[in-house]
Amino acid sequence: MKWQKVSDTRWERPVDGLEGYFVVSEGISASLSGGREHYTIYSTIKLETGYSDLETGLRNAWKQVRYEQPQLATTREGMKLVYEVPDAKALEAWLESTFVVSSASDAKELYTQVQPIKQATLYYVPNSSEVVFRNHHHSIDGMGTLLFWNVFLEALSSPNSDVTFGDETERLAPAMEAVLGYPEQPTQELQEKATALFMSWAGSMPGIGPVSQLGAAPSGICRQSDLVFSEETSKALFTACKNKGISVTAAVQAAYIGAISKYADPNSKLAEYVTANQFNLRKYLPEPYNKTAVSIYYTPLPFKTNLPASFSDVAKSLHTFYQGSFNDPEMLEVKGHFTKVLCGAVQTPEFLASPISKDALISSLGVAEEYIRRDYGDGIKVKDFSFGVDVVMGMSMFMIYTFQDRLRLLYSFNDGFEKAEDIQKYLDEIRDILHRELLG
Repeated sequence: MKWQKVSDTRWERPVDGLEGYFVVSEGISASLSGGREHYTIYSTIKLETGYSDLETGLRNAWKQVRYEQPQLATTREGMKLVYEVPDAKALEAWLESTFVVSSASDAKELYTQVQPIKQATLYYVPNSSEVVFRNHHHSIDGMGTLLFWNVFLEALSSPNSDVTFGDETERLAPAMEAVLGYPEQPTQELQEKATALFMSWAGSMPGIGPVSQLGAAPSGICRQSDLVFSEETSKALFTACKNKGISVTAAVQAAYIGAISKYADPNSKLAEYVTANQFNLRKYLPEPYNKTAVSIYYTPLPFKTNLPASFSDVAKSLHTFYQGSFNDPEMLEVKGHFTKVLCGAVQTPEFLASPISKDALISSLGVAEEYIRRDYGDGIKVKDFSFGVDVVMGMSMFMIYTFQDRLRLLYSFNDGFEKAEDIQKYLDEIRDILHRELLG
């Protein structure tokens, strides 16, 4: 699944299993919701600069990042990705369509106004000094978004005035299996393992979940609710997690499970929590893909636990799962075939007719400053950062990350399926559980 040159200016490659899963999901939601695509990424930074013409600086940095990370300018045709090397006219047309100056009061207002996108798009909101990045999930993941912001801010602070397009295709991101050098066709043993892994997960879904109209009501408006802990409380929680030998991600997810158990739909499977936990796999990749690739290099893996269970037991189980799932190197190859099975399954009538999970998928970005700095020199300071997705026709997303030494939880949902006041109840309960279990 490497990029192939098909003409002097055109390059193509097929999507891999996980990319294909998102392509299918995006297509289903778009066909039913006026072109809106499920899980479109929406990330915001708030900047402080001394620039007299920040708009021009941002526009030039966007062009520079396209050259450095051309994956950002790919489009999709069916189940393949396409990159076109631009001439001057095509480059200007790309800038006009993908660099947008918004009159919105801030990024939150912009979020209620944005239209479906064809490819990665950058928005500048002068009224709030915010910059917003949107992209399809089949093209980028959460860590890829953090890496994008770092590359973009470096381009803003250190502009390259001598960017000449033509050789950027050598930096197009291959599919992860191609980076790892795995064969496209698995051995029968690996195929059986991947299929068994998928079936054990799909056969258990859905597990416990909160009250939701997902699958029973039309899609509404994409919303986001967040909970930001103080520096003092965040530090105390981090210390408590370290002392108990669990990660912050495991602790927050255990608290989330406790919250949805309290507010569970009585018609859901109350005795089991079933999900797919997310793993950033860049540390297993060779350079440059382990540090700079603005792409999609993660995988979901099935996780199940019986309920009811104590916070401590669930947190320890999650921590062990996150820390040990890839201790066996073979799992890296198995996961590629697992996602191919997933991609194939979501296109079948049987899967589409099956009950939908109503709990939120959990995604942890860790400490944002491991990827983006607060200060880029030349007067450029990052004052705030957020990350969420559009929830259109599927599961909600629950993000966990730390920025400026403060633990941040962001819940992306759709108000056609869930009420904002219910989401706030879950966030409040998560906070209370963390206080009680870790700080009490």
